[in-house]
Amino acid sequence: MHFQPVRQSRFPLAMRLTSPSGEFSEWVEGDGEAFMKHNVTEDGDYEICVNAPRPVRVALNIFFHNPEKMEQALERFLKAHELKGSVGEAVTSITERLYSIFYSIKFYNKISVRDEAMQQSNSDYIQGYVVIFCISNIIIAISQVVVVRGMFKVDNSRIRI
Repeated sequence: MHFQPVRQSRFPLAMRLTSPSGEFSEWVEGDGEAFMKHNVTEDGDYEICVNAPRPVRVALNIFFHNPEKMEQALERFLKAHELKGSVGEAVTSITERLYSIFYSIKFYNKISVRDEAMQQSNSDYIQGYVVIFCISNIIIAISQVVVVRGMFKVDNSRIRI
């Protein structure tokens, strides 16, 4: 069962099912919609209770299937189209691809960890270079100021008027 407000508004919805014998199911809550999966085991009328913070018009969708009949229909379809072998091959192929994806991700994670370590090491060298460069620039700037001031220093003993 699936409840959804007719207008696409988002507010809390809750839903519960009561069986003909009076047993209550657990409350199912959702934001803007509520979904419940329930196996019907009794004959009679079931009661659906919906709780919302304000009056709302809801759309109720009920999907029913009989598992035995679904399995029989699938068997008939596979027999008619001779897909049973193909399905087995497809499942094997999917399994192999999943393992391939898993190991690719595992290998990628190892490589990315190694790359991150290399980037961190390079970052340390760059930071060291920047610190040395800044210190040398400060020393050179101070020495230039001293030299330039020395060039323009006026010695009163050498002045003759």
